[in-house]
Amino acid sequence: MRALYFEDYGRMALREVPDPVAGDEVVVRVAACGVCGSDLEGYRGSPGMRRRRVPPLLLGHEFSGTVEQGPEAWRGKAVAVNPLVSCGSCPRCREGRRHLCLARALIGLDRPGAFAERVAVPVQQLHVLPEGLPVWKGALAEPLAVATHAVALAEPGRARRALVLGGGAIGYLVAWGLARAGIQPVVVETNPARRAFLRGLGLEVGEDPGGQWELVVDTVGSEGSRRTGVERLAEAGTLVLLGLHDNATTLDLYPVILGERRLQGSYTYTDADFQTSLRLVASLPDEIVERRPLETGPSAFEDLAAGRVACLKLMLVP
Repeated sequence: MRALYFEDYGRMALREVPDPVAGDEVVVRVAACGVCGSDLEGYRGSPGMRRRRVPPLLLGHEFSGTVEQGPEAWRGKAVAVNPLVSCGSCPRCREGRRHLCLARALIGLDRPGAFAERVAVPVQQLHVLPEGLPVWKGALAEPLAVATHAVALAEPGRARRALVLGGGAIGYLVAWGLARAGIQPVVVETNPARRAFLRGLGLEVGEDPGGQWELVVDTVGSEGSRRTGVERLAEAGTLVLLGLHDNATTLDLYPVILGERRLQGSYTYTDADFQTSLRLVASLPDEIVERRPLETGPSAFEDLAAGRVACLKLMLVP
């Protein structure tokens, strides 16, 4: 089968590799796989991602497809796949927080991913797509679950307006979720083409609207965005830290302490968040996605790294 490998920093290449074998798992024929910001940061060799995304790797964890091999009851079903594989027996797993399992593994990082024609996954990671949903669109369930989890942790009922730092896929999906919760979001985005795209979707977008905000969500995770998040956060407000661009960041914490500002980390999603995203994904506009053939993967990553892609989610289709 064909697979797009992360061969070195700044280099993706198409390979012919053996088909996966189901064994005690299932084999999914991939319909579409989204390029995550973490995939792109690994490709760029960003410091925060170099520790784990060490090439060569078969990336790709935002995917959907059709079950080809495995138990009879699953064959032929259109599915989205939760790529976070956990032990299932530790206290965190038993509490419903599998995403915080210390033994967790990610499809597309710790095991072969879905930038390929087929991928083997544990059967418990499968979620049947809602009837009538295009199979490719099921690949949006994973990033939507990330946003759904962040919005829940933000406790949006405490704010009337929110500042979202970063206008990529997660930034848009967070803003979309906040709007559904009755919160008016304003998105900060530096790329002019992306700002125009977001405005076309009906969002209020700017480079830096200033002021103090009861709720700030940082979907970038850079030194600069985290500092901006603290600076823009009102007293008793909440800053949700979601982006992973940088690891270490120097912050002025006196205002956080003296103003009882809350810093809330957000990592991936629970099983309940994933199920919620499956129910909501059909409502997302199709135009946020651009689909390209898998064989164009090397140029797709080049375009993304150079900021030449205005759409919010680029998907590769085998």
